[in-house]
Amino acid sequence: MLTKALPHSFRGRLVVAAAALLLTLPVAPSAALADGTLTIGRPADVSAMSVFSHSTIEDEIVHPMLFDTLVYGSKDDPGYVPGLAESWDFDSASNSYVFKLRANAAFSDGSPVTAADVVYSLSAAKEKSQNYKGMLAGMTAAEAVDDHTVKVTLAGPDNIFMSGLIWVYVLPENMNGKDADAFFAEPLASGPFALDAWTPGSSMSLVRNPHYWNAAETGLDRVDMKIIQGDNERLAAFQSGDIDIYENVRFDFIDQIPEAQRHIVSPTARTMFLFTNNYKPPFDSIEARKALSYAVDRDAIGEALWPGLSVPVQGMLMPGTTGAVPADAGSWDFDLETAEAALAASPTPKPEITLSAAYIRGVDEVLVQAVQAQLQDAGFQVTLNVSDFNTILGQVLNGEFDVWLLGNTTFGTTVAEMFAFYGGAFGPLGGWDLDALGGALEKYLVAPDAAGREAAVRDFENMMRETFTAVPIGHPDTVFAIADGVEGFETLPTTAYRLDRISVNR
Repeated sequence: MLTKALPHSFRGRLVVAAAALLLTLPVAPSAALADGTLTIGRPADVSAMSVFSHSTIEDEIVHPMLFDTLVYGSKDDPGYVPGLAESWDFDSASNSYVFKLRANAAFSDGSPVTAADVVYSLSAAKEKSQNYKGMLAGMTAAEAVDDHTVKVTLAGPDNIFMSGLIWVYVLPENMNGKDADAFFAEPLASGPFALDAWTPGSSMSLVRNPHYWNAAETGLDRVDMKIIQGDNERLAAFQSGDIDIYENVRFDFIDQIPEAQRHIVSPTARTMFLFTNNYKPPFDSIEARKALSYAVDRDAIGEALWPGLSVPVQGMLMPGTTGAVPADAGSWDFDLETAEAALAASPTPKPEITLSAAYIRGVDEVLVQAVQAQLQDAGFQVTLNVSDFNTILGQVLNGEFDVWLLGNTTFGTTVAEMFAFYGGAFGPLGGWDLDALGGALEKYLVAPDAAGREAAVRDFENMMRETFTAVPIGHPDTVFAIADGVEGFETLPTTAYRLDRISVNR
């Protein structure tokens, strides 16, 4: 039971700490708001300024503000709307798109954004993007028809390509003759903001780009971002008025945020899950993975940690994204006896495992200790490895992990992005069945209609559930705290938000 993960002494410390915060941190009107300036408290910095390294939700908020994209993400089907491309036509006979660019689009130095820049950016993304090149794999040619028209030809039917354009960031052709390090150190922006200053790991400041095609609708003159890793410290900064937006409010802190200042994203396109290293014991055995899955009491975790702020486990693809459907085979139920029996039947019936975690994106010490206790109840001997996100990620990339507890938020508004990301990143890292995964992805890629895409998604979810390839825990909501006077704040289910749609009014 979850109560074993929350001993009385630990619960007591939480109560005392919360009471102390309530006494010492009174709610104050925001002092951070200045005319046209917004200050944000973030748990982490961007992973890199290079758009080719785009991999985190922090990147997802900053990169599109500096570098424009042909389409923008949308809550509504099909998941994207016109951006730098004001319109497009598709010719099914030739499998080609023709995009019309906005005639007034310009970089932050005033030079025009042309079709040649877009063609270069498409080709560079397909070649260099660490995580999204797979979404452009079907592109066989991109050409500039004229200064404001781009034609893209695909190899065949492709239900992923358009969603992939959300991550094709428009750069000047050949990055103005600079190498990537030099260009991204002083980037030329095509988006609504330009980079003013950046101290990696500490702070970043953006200023309004007056040459952006929709600059008249940009409501902010400046955005200051402060990297405040500690949950207590971000709460204190918000309550004292030092920041206007407090990202990722801890669930046990919500009551300390006035209801009118809470912004809850529900459902969030996020899955909390256990990512196992299936290349090595014990999780190269399906019995050990089965034991792991049945050992997790998801209902108890949801009721205790996210009461009224989560949806039941649907699968690995996130609710809130267009096209997500649950499996119709297998079970994610909690069953301690089944877990114990499966572990006893595995090649390593009393395995010593390391549970790795970083306290970010919904993962906190309460969740980690709850999962640790539940796994130990089933017979796993669990040692914790808690560090910062980049350290844990480095260990995972090197294969130096047993199981990683993480909150994975898709950046796409359709299942296409996460589908491709699982195939290109998590699958190879975790030792998933790439043939089965590739088959489901190919089925999705060429499906002629929504029913065909749904069938492909269900194939994937069934495969994940029946083989316990990874173990989802839940889909908790995401909570932001927004200071009075901040207007126009709106998120996608991915929790990404566009800074150019925000304004301040004191």
